[in-house]
Amino acid sequence: MTKSRIYLILFVVVSTALLYKLPRYVVNNDADEVSNDTNAGSGVAQIGSEHDHDFQIPDSLAAIIDQFYVSYKNAENQEKRLIFADSLAKVYKYAGKLDSLAKYIEVKAIELPSQDNFILAGDAFYEAFNFAVEQSKRNYLSEKAQDYYKRVLNENSSLLDVKAKLAMTYIASSNPMQGITMLREVLAEDPNNQLAIYNLGMLSITSGQLDKAIERFELLKELDPEKPEAYFYIGYCLFELGKTEDSKPYFQKVLEMDISGDIVIAAEDYLKRINN
Repeated sequence: MTKSRIYLILFVVVSTALLYKLPRYVVNNDADEVSNDTNAGSGVAQIGSEHDHDFQIPDSLAAIIDQFYVSYKNAENQEKRLIFADSLAKVYKYAGKLDSLAKYIEVKAIELPSQDNFILAGDAFYEAFNFAVEQSKRNYLSEKAQDYYKRVLNENSSLLDVKAKLAMTYIASSNPMQGITMLREVLAEDPNNQLAIYNLGMLSITSGQLDKAIERFELLKELDPEKPEAYFYIGYCLFELGKTEDSKPYFQKVLEMDISGDIVIAAEDYLKRINN
């Protein structure tokens, strides 16, 4: 299988979007060391003008966005402003415009500061960061996510999933070791933290440490036997190691689960290649 095909199959699994935008790192799993072949850029850019939809959406949807935006800007009070910000967020989510979605979710975090609202805003910017392509936009979105996650952790450092997501924003920065260290800190406090295990497993894949990745995803499978990503990536790693017959049951397990979407398509693709 060609490298481009491998990357395509991985990319269609939504939860792995970050994989293709990271520089390739070599993670030393026995020591806190990481080397990177390509440092991420450091420029920061704003996401366009205050109100724009310079992306391809149907005219009818653009008209709805315009109507909600006018209502949002002319809202007489905070309650109405938050209602229309929420409406804009929902429309942008439907349109798949994640950076604009995050921008309007952030309105609530600004106007009604709270731990829950900070987490919602941080998660929205984190998701947009994961799917952004332009480095300047990725830098901006990751810094926004970092800001909200840091606020949360300053108040409650026990929220380890928040810390694990914060760590991943540093992985794609010029200081990836900070992210690796944070993920290991999460596992030191909670060896069964699934998000940290998953992220370290993905980092092992990007660095070519497939045996180590298998260990991570085997643990993830034990912790959550219904986690399709665990089976898929064990199968993927075995396939890449040339153990195609050993990988087959893992892809089949994904297809036996009551799920749909891109991960199922990817598992089917690998099984076709094995059987052919």
